[in-house]
Amino acid sequence: MPEILYSLRGVSVDQFATLFEPTSDKVELEIAIPIKTNYRERSFAVGANIKFLEDGKPFLVAEAFCHYEIVESCWNNLSENSSKDVVLPKDFMDALARIAIGTIRGAICVKTENTNYTKYFVPIIEIGKEQNVEDFILSKE
Repeated sequence: MPEILYSLRGVSVDQFATLFEPTSDKVELEIAIPIKTNYRERSFAVGANIKFLEDGKPFLVAEAFCHYEIVESCWNNLSENSSKDVVLPKDFMDALARIAIGTIRGAICVKTENTNYTKYFVPIIEIGKEQNVEDFILSKE
């Protein structure tokens, strides 16, 4: 795996809503890992979108992104001076997904403090073990 030098440029909570209070303990959790990219600016964001559901209806929804920038010299090596797509290894992206999940876990804890929603939390989630996903490509196009 090539060395990837990067820096965290910020964190954003793009979505947080409590829609209704569930009436049962039959709660499901849906998780997605969205990724945003900006090739020209050598930047990308890895997020976590969390939905707590009762009977298939979301009652708590939250999404946060960790925004990163790849160091210019590293970017030049990865992209051959911006002449090709950049490939970010699966292990690297798995690590950033774990950070995004931890970030949304913390945001949910803070935003639900002293409310009836405090009992809903994001459990520890294994990323990368079972997923049949390949490396992530930051497309030049």
